[in-house]
Amino acid sequence: MLDNNDIVKLSEVFATKEDIKNLATKDELLEFKSEILDGQDEILKELKTLTQEKTVKDAQDKRQIEVLKIHNEALKRSKILAE
Repeated sequence: MLDNNDIVKLSEVFATKEDIKNLATKDELLEFKSEILDGQDEILKELKTLTQEKTVKDAQDKRQIEVLKIHNEALKRSKILAE
C-alpha cells in the first residue's frame, strides 16, 4: 500500500496539473509546425533560385574562359581574330 512518503516521491517524478498548464496545446504545436514548414518552403525556394543562378553563372564562366584561352593563344601567335 502507498503511504504519504510514496505519494510525495511520486509527485516529484510525475507532472502536476500546474506543470501541465504551462505546456503547449495540440493546436499551438500544429501552428508552430506549420510556421516551421512555411519557413522551410521559403528557404528551399530561395535555395532553388540560387542553385539555378549558379548553374547559369558557371556556364557563363566556362564560355568566358574558353574565349580567353582563344584570345591568349591568338596573342601568343600574334594573329588577329576574325569573327
